Amino acid sequence: MKYYFLLNPAAGKGEALHLAPGIQAAFRGRDLTLYRTTGPGDAARYVREEALRHSEEEMVFFACGGDGTVREVAEGLRGQQNAILGILPCGSGNDLVKTFPNQDFGDLSAQLAGEPVPMDLIDFCGRTVVNLGNCGLDADVAHNMPLFRRWPGISGSMAYRLSIPYTFFRPLGKRGRIRLDGGPEEEWQLLLLVCGNGQYYGGGFRGAPLAKPDDGLFDVCLVPKLGRRKILSIIGRYQKGLHTQDEELRRLVTYRQVRRLEARFDSPITICADGETFQGTSLTAQILPGAIRLWRPRESH
Repeated sequence: MKYYFLLNPAAGKGEALHLAPGIQAAFRGRDLTLYRTTGPGDAARYVREEALRHSEEEMVFFACGGDGTVREVAEGLRGQQNAILGILPCGSGNDLVKTFPNQDFGDLSAQLAGEPVPMDLIDFCGRTVVNLGNCGLDADVAHNMPLFRRWPGISGSMAYRLSIPYTFFRPLGKRGRIRLDGGPEEEWQLLLLVCGNGQYYGGGFRGAPLAKPDDGLFDVCLVPKLGRRKILSIIGRYQKGLHTQDEELRRLVTYRQVRRLEARFDSPITICADGETFQGTSLTAQILPGAIRLWRPRESH
């Protein structure tokens, strides 16, 4: 088995680079490579080239960064049967690993004793999504996060929380049409839309509380346009993932598990793929069952 650790120097304000000595100590005697990524797209390129160059060997590529780094590594792994996605979280949000509460992805000894398991991906607007894709209010919040992330002492989750009130007082809601699993197209005045392979996003918001990354489905959460007072009254419960349990949230929120989603909007809307934001007037999401393998560390008790 070959082990690669891709260190993203931009993640977590440089935290990834400080992990190198611990990785070298924990994996001493193993076939180990440390690689420092050079910019956007470099991780996907490197993984793809290495997996092809050593196509007869089993390989684990650890994404050392946040969810954006994980997405890039997974992009490079698509179609590579010999390569496995590993995660050593050190980014600002690290939301994907929260879906696995019994695994400590930061424990190198547990990682060394791990094993590969099948994992789905989502093809989201032609991009690879490992954790979660979304659009609307929460995507606008993610889009505005960099305004606050530059402040001294502000973590990724705190930047997300500061971005919420900043975004909250801007125009809310988009008119669009949404189709689930090839069914009838439905008209929406939409506040937000979530397509979850994992459960968490935004530094701890549990937008898709029933999502499982290996069930061949992704979870859709649709929230209609609401008044600001109503949003304030429910946002704490939404953050905790209570919208499938709380009676008021169940009346307001549409929650489905599907294989495909198509959406069209009357005007441009902010779309977010594992934290990467862009603008568009249409959106497609398609589950890719068992598209890659995930290296899951030994379960903690």
